[in-house]
Amino acid sequence: MRQTRRLGRYHLTYRIAFGGMAELYRAFTFEDDGHKRDVAIKRLLPHFREDRSFVDMLTDEFKLVSYLRHPNIAEVYELVEVEEAILISMEYVDGRDLRSSVERARMLDTALPVDDVVYVIARSLEGLHHAHVARDSRGEPLRIVHRDFSPSNVLVGYDGVVKLCDFGIAKASHNRIQTKTGIIKGKVKYMSPEQAFGRKLDWRSDVFSAGSVLYELCSGEPPFTAPNEIDLIFAVRDAQPRPIREVAPHLPEELCAIVEKAMARSRSARFQSALEFRNALLSFLRHHNPGYRRTRLAGFMKKIFHDEIERELRAMEDFVLDVSVRGEDFGKNLIASALPKDAPFNRFSPNPTASAVASPAIASAPTQNVDTRGRKRPSRVMADPAPIDPHDPVHHEKTVIADRRLPPRPLAAPPPTIGSPTMGSPKPLGSPKPPPARMPPPRIPPPPRVPPPRIPKR
Repeated sequence: MRQTRRLGRYHLTYRIAFGGMAELYRAFTFEDDGHKRDVAIKRLLPHFREDRSFVDMLTDEFKLVSYLRHPNIAEVYELVEVEEAILISMEYVDGRDLRSSVERARMLDTALPVDDVVYVIARSLEGLHHAHVARDSRGEPLRIVHRDFSPSNVLVGYDGVVKLCDFGIAKASHNRIQTKTGIIKGKVKYMSPEQAFGRKLDWRSDVFSAGSVLYELCSGEPPFTAPNEIDLIFAVRDAQPRPIREVAPHLPEELCAIVEKAMARSRSARFQSALEFRNALLSFLRHHNPGYRRTRLAGFMKKIFHDEIERELRAMEDFVLDVSVRGEDFGKNLIASALPKDAPFNRFSPNPTASAVASPAIASAPTQNVDTRGRKRPSRVMADPAPIDPHDPVHHEKTVIADRRLPPRPLAAPPPTIGSPTMGSPKPLGSPKPPPARMPPPRIPPPPRVPPPRIPKR
């Protein structure tokens, strides 16, 4: 058994990934009703944590992200500073990112079906559009641009759910610390031409990036390639990828036209919003495969990650709670001022119910029914007993213990009450008492008649 590591409200388990800015952990906490909630924790690396200007920029950007509430966006719970660490607490998606999914399919000599690719990008665009048009509590537009739409930031759950994550380099017009014009942020090969030039961006930059991802997933090749990053930047600026019809001639013409429009070099020639791009993809999917359902994507994910799913389940079963840390030091949430009063993090606690703390291994063990003959019966959920109806006459009957050797005694009649037919009508106070009833003398039976003695004749 391994022990979790507690930081603030959270219990960290195993590390999922390690990047240039942070470590990503799978963790969990507890709701105020004692139920466990899985979360993803990004822990900033020390050199970023010590850079206060970077922390201030991150705080401003995540205050903007805190306004985003959409089924296709991974929710951010808090940016907390605790025990000389800075943690980003986010919604946990039980699945993999799109990049890992494509690489695993390639290792298994298969590919993500085109219908699934279209569905994933369409759902990601729904979340992207929500971010583009989001407003703050005063109704002012946030003007968020993701700036890093890439397969690494699209999460696909084992159940087929799709969520866009990592708005950490998002830029808004009223950031306290602005991203300087000319500084490039994001993955180069998915950038828009204007982003590669370092120009001011709007929503259509994210539309181009989503088109680049769709190009690569449908054709199996990235739209721009170069021997080094400098040449790659120039290739992105030119925005003249090889026509997707030549790379993947098997693709439907309608889908190729959608990809080319999304990746137009001129902003005015592209889809003018992520929603327009999304509608075009869903229209194609309804025409190309009217019976498509998300369960197809879920089945594909479970098939290619079957071993990983089992391994992750066993890994979580090996962890027990770290109960050595006492106190209520939950740290300081740096974006609390931008969150509503009923924000989820206010309900998070590192402490489960008392019984689970006392015996964490027993509390998580499944229940088994064992009969007296020594055979284990399959575990089953016992239904709650039905509530007792207080008006049910069964619960007002007296209990009678019957003896098999004797006939049951009759129930004693209840004593008569005043006004009952047995007692008659009640008498007024002060009325004379009736004379006592005269009892007849006891009857004495006559002595038995004895016949006279019989004298025999001589």
